[in-house]
Order: sequence, then C-alpha cells, then structure tokens
Amino acid sequence: MRIEETLQFKIGASDLAEAQKLLANPEVTFAHLPGLEALRRDGQILKGRLCGHAAIFGRICFPFASRLVLGEEAKLLALPLEESFWAELAGTGRARPDGVIYRVELTLHLELPQGEKWGGQAFRRMAEAAMQRTLRRALATMAQKGEVAL
Repeated sequence: MRIEETLQFKIGASDLAEAQKLLANPEVTFAHLPGLEALRRDGQILKGRLCGHAAIFGRICFPFASRLVLGEEAKLLALPLEESFWAELAGTGRARPDGVIYRVELTLHLELPQGEKWGGQAFRRMAEAAMQRTLRRALATMAQKGEVAL
C-alpha cells in the first residue's frame, strides 16, 4: 500500500546567507518540524523517521533516506529502503532573503496482508484509512509549525 501527500512550508531566516545555510543543512532545518525524528546526515544522505499515532497501530515510525543534491536549490531525492513500513521523503527547497521555502512529497509504504476473507479485507481498509488520517494530521501539524524563525 502507498499513501502520498505533499506539503509546502517556510522556515524563516534573518537574511539570504542564513537561508542558504539552512538550505544546505536539511537535518537542522527539518528538526524543527514535529513528526520528523532522529534526523542525521552522512555526507549527502539524509536519514530519519516520520512518526505519528495511528488508531489501529498506536505509535508508528517510518524510516526514510534521501540524497541531498545542492545547486541553486536543494533537492532531496528519495531512496528506497528494504523495510515493511518505510517512507519516501523527496522535495525541493529554495533560499530567499526571508527564509527557505520547501515543497516536500511524502510517500508511505506499508506491507499489509491482503486479507483472504471479509474480516481481513475490512482490517486492511481500516488500516489504510488510519494511515491516511495519520499522515494528513502529521502534515497539518508540520504546516502549522512550518513558519519557524531560527
């Protein structure tokens, strides 16, 4: 199962130089957004987890890894993971004199059993709906907190 959402947010900066520094360090920039945890960077690879609460599962975390490509803008290219539950975090960021604007695409990947009988199929539909709500809540919270002045 795949669940996809897009988010745009702004992280405030005092000038263009500070914005460019934030752009080059997404592990610092994204650390201020709720739901993103354990952010770290090893060279050009950003790793972390998108965490939230889902009604059926309780607290659940989706690990992700993205390659950072810097130029006039920062690009995050999602890398696949060998996990049952994982996330793709991809997007583009631009530095402006008043901050950094990021447009991020999140995709959750979940391996759930198909369900051979009606009960299993109903559970799968409930799980899909719960995950969709969880991702939308996480992104709404990020959007509310996205206007962060550092």
